[in-house]
Amino acid sequence: MRLANQAAVLTASRLANFTLLLLSPVMLVRLISVRQFGEYREFVLYASLLQSIAAFTIPDGLLYFIPKHPNSPWRVVRHSVALTAIASTAVVLGMIVLDFVMGGTLVGPFLLPLALYALFMVNLDFWEVFFIATRQTRLVVVYTAARLTSRMLVAVVSAWLSRDVTIIIWSLVWLEALRFAIAAVAWRRVDRGSSEPPVTDGLRDQWRFTASTGIAMLLGLARRNLATIAVVKMLGAEALARYSIGKYGEPIVATLRTSLSSVVLPEMVRREGQAGDAVMTLWRRSTVMCALLTFPIVPPVLRFAEPALGFVFGDAYRAAAVVMQIYMLVVIRECFDFSPALRSIGRTAPIVYGTMAGLVVAAIAVWVLVPQIGIAGAMAAYAIGSIVEAVWLAVSLMRLRGIGITRLADWGSIGKIVLAAALAALVLLPDFWERQMGVFGIALASGLFAAAYVAFAWIVRVPETTLLLRWIAARGKLSKT
Repeated sequence: MRLANQAAVLTASRLANFTLLLLSPVMLVRLISVRQFGEYREFVLYASLLQSIAAFTIPDGLLYFIPKHPNSPWRVVRHSVALTAIASTAVVLGMIVLDFVMGGTLVGPFLLPLALYALFMVNLDFWEVFFIATRQTRLVVVYTAARLTSRMLVAVVSAWLSRDVTIIIWSLVWLEALRFAIAAVAWRRVDRGSSEPPVTDGLRDQWRFTASTGIAMLLGLARRNLATIAVVKMLGAEALARYSIGKYGEPIVATLRTSLSSVVLPEMVRREGQAGDAVMTLWRRSTVMCALLTFPIVPPVLRFAEPALGFVFGDAYRAAAVVMQIYMLVVIRECFDFSPALRSIGRTAPIVYGTMAGLVVAAIAVWVLVPQIGIAGAMAAYAIGSIVEAVWLAVSLMRLRGIGITRLADWGSIGKIVLAAALAALVLLPDFWERQMGVFGIALASGLFAAAYVAFAWIVRVPETTLLLRWIAARGKLSKT
């Protein structure tokens, strides 16, 4: 129950925080032009890629090494900080050299702000993972809330005052510089590594563990962003603006998946030596919980994507509806994150191969589909590569764990979730919702769908539904006291 509570608190807090962050595009599209918003999204794309490459999944290793060395958490953190500093410096220098060799065409005018942004953002950014690994979930809530809210406010306020994308970008750079300075002071005050038992070969072990996961991350990063890069390079900034709005819900989906995976992985490592099927049982329950929270996103998006985007972002972004609808394939796939089950036994090579397979297939699909159907083809290529990767990882997990497809997931509970969503979706079918009632009708229909979905999920007896409702009721009682 404690594990479920941690996962629920972490997921709920991240969703609340991302709800704030998702407000920034809604406001930015009204403060700057479609082209400027596309240029802003281009910087964000390059920054997210550079950040991920520079970090190289090193901080994520704390989820494995802190449970493995519970008496020396701060020594593990020291190793992580040192490796991150080396990797981030090398990556940023490599980007600068490569951009010079390519005559400034790699990242265009974003070179200097990108370099500074990545260095400030990546280094000393272990806090969230550290809090999760040490079961301090409430501190994650505070940290992520402060960080995401500050980003949103800085982006929106700078856009409102300047209407200049360059000023918006430099404002975000200085915000990360401030965060880095605060993190350095905080780390100096709380670090207890000198008084902890030494970790033999800790730096080497962390690098060995990170090497495989880092390579898999790079391949996954390429697969996930290949279509986006193709859009900006082949179709231009305005197409990127619409494509980004089509992926508007991606942070929510990523939050659900990563929150559950981040909590589950340390517990899987701790239970690995237990007899029976304890590890896979835990993973199967996390998959059902992810499906329970994610699947209800799909029907309303399929039904109301175009009118909703037109109302929220303006008619210029209605073309993004097909992108958002195709993205629902990715939403379903993301519920089945097989990597924690592989990482818990230290087998990360299949993650590399699976990601590579997805990347190759996605690249072929991009080459074929983007010239033919534009941003819809880019999203279709992204979805196809994602599904291929999931299939590869599933087969690898079954082989390494010695299990069949029936034990790979709790298919009975997942089937009940699909049934509940399908029955509730009947509420959405009438056309009078948007035709006669407009945006109010869309909101009302979506609310009725959500209520019907919860009711049907409880009726068909999905166990995680009862657990979730009990947790919500407990939180409600605590808030009244």
